[in-house]
Parts: sequence; structure tokens; C-alpha cells
Amino acid sequence: MFWRKDGEEIHEDVDHGEILPNHDGTFQMRVDLNISSVKPEDWSRYDCVFHLSGVKKDVITKLDKAVIRTNWDKPRNLSVSVIVVVLVIVLIAAAGFIIYKNKGLESGSGLFQRLNSET
Repeated sequence: MFWRKDGEEIHEDVDHGEILPNHDGTFQMRVDLNISSVKPEDWSRYDCVFHLSGVKKDVITKLDKAVIRTNWDKPRNLSVSVIVVVLVIVLIAAAGFIIYKNKGLESGSGLFQRLNSET
């Protein structure tokens, strides 16, 4: 497995991962292409080539944003989730405080009225 740009095999910005065994006796491998410096309009110039033993035709996958998954969006999605959770906690705390204050005022005013009626 390797990456190509304009039909030529590339090695720069390519990270060859380990070959790992699967539970069924097969293996998996990873070859990452760092696309952080690749302009989105140039993605079509890149493709990943799988050369499988015993198979005459290579499997070629174009670098396509709709097909290739990246981890670019995860931090943004995580931060949005964290913000939502914090806002919910703040709203719950504010509601709890308001309820506590209202009950405290009600019970305090009742005590004040009883003390005034006894005098």
C-alpha cells in the first residue's frame, strides 16, 4: 500500500504504520498521508494504491473528502459538546438557586409573621 501524487509514488509526508494481525488470521496495515499542507483543490491529484498479493489489478482510491475520513472535525465537535454540557449545568444550577432563594424567602417571611403576631 502506498500513496501517489500525479501517478508518482510519494514518500514525503507519508507515515507507514505497523502491520497488525486481525482475530480471523488476516492482517491490516496503515499508511497515513499528512494532508495538512495539501490544498483542497489538489486532493484529486492524490490516490492510495493497494497492491494485493494474488490480485492482478491494484485497488486505487482517490483522495476524496467525501470518502476519506480525517480527524480535523473532532476537536470542534468536542468543544461544542463541552459548551452545551456546561451551559446545561449552569442553567440547572441557576434554576436550583432561584428555587432555593424563593423557598428561603417564603419560610423566612412566615417566621417573621409568626414572631410579629406573638408580640
